[in-house]
Amino acid sequence: MRFPGGMRTASLMAPEAGMTLFRAQAASRHLVRWCLCLVTVATAACRSENKEGARQDVPPAAAQAATPEAPAELHGVGGVEGVDPAYDQSRQPSRFVAALGLSPGQRIADVGAGLGYFTLRLSDAVGPTGRVVATDINDEALKQLRQRVFGRKNVEVRKVTPDTPGLEPGTYDVILLAEVDHFLPDRVAFLESLRPALTPNGRIAVTHLRAMRPPLVAAAQAAGYAVVSEFNDLPVHYLLFLQPVRSGDTSSTAPR
Repeated sequence: MRFPGGMRTASLMAPEAGMTLFRAQAASRHLVRWCLCLVTVATAACRSENKEGARQDVPPAAAQAATPEAPAELHGVGGVEGVDPAYDQSRQPSRFVAALGLSPGQRIADVGAGLGYFTLRLSDAVGPTGRVVATDINDEALKQLRQRVFGRKNVEVRKVTPDTPGLEPGTYDVILLAEVDHFLPDRVAFLESLRPALTPNGRIAVTHLRAMRPPLVAAAQAAGYAVVSEFNDLPVHYLLFLQPVRSGDTSSTAPR
């Protein structure tokens, strides 16, 4: 038996079932693509977070470069008058400079000046027509001293080497060594190198703790100097004056 209606009905139902299957497959593909997109976005976000975390763990180079270094502590460069009353009481700067017997217009070398404990008083003593050359080997000490004497036209701050005075010949009425000679690599050689810088009547003034006097006097005698005078009115320091021994002059003060 034939069932035309049934056959027709079957032929009409087949396209709708095919469309339903096609739509289901298309929806499934869209769902898969959507899930893949979500996974990609999540993965990228995780990578971004990891990179940011890694960057935070490493300090920025600019911040490292901006960190200032602690200044080096200065040693063996003396002090500054007015900072430590006990130190001033020991050094007696006013009495000491008066004992040098300086006159306006004289030329003074403050050798190994450091921070310039006496430099400003020397500048006042020789006046505007005089001249003070303050020398040292320490860059930081010289920098601070230049700031302290800024505006004083009769003061020159000069860098030198440890074994070279750096002073012009025949120029200086007084060359001051204040607590310096124990730093010299060779006392005798250095004192000999100072001789050409003195004027004909020039003197070398040396001050230090009294316990340091004997080695200085011995070196001075070996270098051809005589102790021509001495000031003993300081609490713990000696102050003596040296001049080159002239031909036939053998007088000097013996070490004590």
